Amino acid sequence: MWLRVCLGLSSILLLVIALTGCGGSGVGTAGPINGPFSNASLSGSYAFSFTGVNQFGFLAVAGSFQANGSGMITGGTVDVNSQNGIFTNQSVTGTYNVHNNGQATATLVASAGTFDIDFVLVSNQHALIIRFDNNSSASGTVDLQTSSAFSLAALAGSFAFNLSGIDAATNTEASAGAFTVDSSGNITSGVQDTNDNGAVSTNVALIPTAAAMSNPTNGRGTLTIPGSPTLHFAYYVVNANQLKMVEIDLSPSLAGDAFRQTGTAISGSFAFTVGGVSTGGPFVAGGIINTDGAGHVLGTSMEDVNNGGSISQNVSLSGTYSVAANGRGTVSLNAGTINLAIYPTTSGVQMLEIDNIVVASGAALQQSGSFSNGTISGNYGINFTGVTVSNEIDSVGQFSADGAGHVTGAVDFNNGGALSSNLSLSGSYSVSPNGRATGSLQSSLGAQNVILYAVSNSRILFIEIDSNLVAVGEMDHQ
Repeated sequence: MWLRVCLGLSSILLLVIALTGCGGSGVGTAGPINGPFSNASLSGSYAFSFTGVNQFGFLAVAGSFQANGSGMITGGTVDVNSQNGIFTNQSVTGTYNVHNNGQATATLVASAGTFDIDFVLVSNQHALIIRFDNNSSASGTVDLQTSSAFSLAALAGSFAFNLSGIDAATNTEASAGAFTVDSSGNITSGVQDTNDNGAVSTNVALIPTAAAMSNPTNGRGTLTIPGSPTLHFAYYVVNANQLKMVEIDLSPSLAGDAFRQTGTAISGSFAFTVGGVSTGGPFVAGGIINTDGAGHVLGTSMEDVNNGGSISQNVSLSGTYSVAANGRGTVSLNAGTINLAIYPTTSGVQMLEIDNIVVASGAALQQSGSFSNGTISGNYGINFTGVTVSNEIDSVGQFSADGAGHVTGAVDFNNGGALSSNLSLSGSYSVSPNGRATGSLQSSLGAQNVILYAVSNSRILFIEIDSNLVAVGEMDHQ
C-alpha cells in the first residue's frame, strides 16, 4: 500500500480474472549477473515490512534484523498479524545471499515461523522484497535503520500514517491520519480518516492520550492510536522521519507506514499511484497531478485506471485542494466525483479515497527534472503486487534500461505460492514530457502492459493495464 507503497491490494484477496500463463514453478535463464553488490552490501540493522496473504488469509509482518555483511542474520525481532493469530516481539535469526546485480534471498527464522524472502538491493540502505514461499505471497521493503532515532526525544513531533488491511469481516479497510507526539510519548493532538468497505468516517479528532507511544528499544516500540476502535501497533524506526507499523489487534488488521510532517504547502507536479478495491473489483489508478500552489488542480492533470480489469486511460483531471493547519487536507476532482483525504509528509502526500464506492490509498510524490526516454537509464530494482481471481501475485527483479526505450533483466514471481525465479525479463517503454510513459514487460510467464509515472530518473511508479491482472508497483534506480 506498497503500496509501495504497498497500497491496499493485499487486502483485496483474490477478486479478478486469472493471469493467463501464470502458475507453474520454474527457473529461468536470465543471463550473466553483473553489478557492484555482494553480501557485504547488507550490513547493519534493517527495518522491514511486508503485507500479503497466506493460507489463513491476510498477512502483515514488520520487524528488524541485524546483518553481519557475511551472509548471517545475527539477531532481530518480528511482529506478525495473521488471521491465525497475533505474534509479537519474536526473536529472529537467519541467513542471506546477495548476487552481484543486487538480487538476493534470505531466510528469517522466528518461533512464529520461517519467512523466506526474495529481494533486490537498490543500495546498501534500501531494498524491495517479496515473500517467496509456497504458502504465502507478499510485498514490502527493507530499510537501513538510523540508531540515533531510537528514542522518544528523536521522534517527538508530527507524523502522518497511511494504513491498509481488513476489518473483522475480512472486507477491505484503509485509514490515514496524523498525530503529534511529545518527548514523553503522549499524543497531544491528531485526526483520522477511515474507509471501511465504503463506510467512510472523516476528519475525526484523536483524543489526547498519555503514554501512547513507548520508547523504541532497539528500534521497536508500541503505539496506540486512540479512536473508535482504539488501534494498537508495533512500530519499527527507520529514521527520525519514518516508522513501519503493524497492528497487533485481531481486528481490524492494518499495516503501513508513518512519515514526519514538516509543512502543509502543496505546489507543483506530482506522480501518484493508489490501490485498493471498488464496487467493480480490485482497483488501481495512477497519474500526474499538476497544482498551482493556490488550491487548484490544473486541467493538465490526468489519470489511468484499472478497475477490476476495465481500463480507462489518460482521463483528464481537474479540481481543488486545501490543507489545514493540523496537517490534514482534502482534494476534490472532476466535479466531486473523486474525493481524497490528504496528508503532506517528508515522503510525499499520503492519500486516502473517501468515496463510498472505492477503498484505495497511496501517495503522490513531487516530480523533479525533465522527462524523456533518457529519464529511464541505468540499473533499477523493480517490484509489483497484484491480484487475479485466484491469487495474489508479487514480483521482484532487476533490469538495465538503455535510455532509448529498451530494458533487459531478471525477475522472480510468487503467483499464489507457485514460485518462479531468475526468469529473463525484457521490455520497452516510451516516455512523454509530463513523465507519463507506456511500456511492456515480457517474461516466460507472459506479457505485462504497464503505464509508468516518473517521479525522477531515480524513481518510477507504475500500474498494470491488462484485464487479467490488477497490479501496482515501482522501479528504483540502483
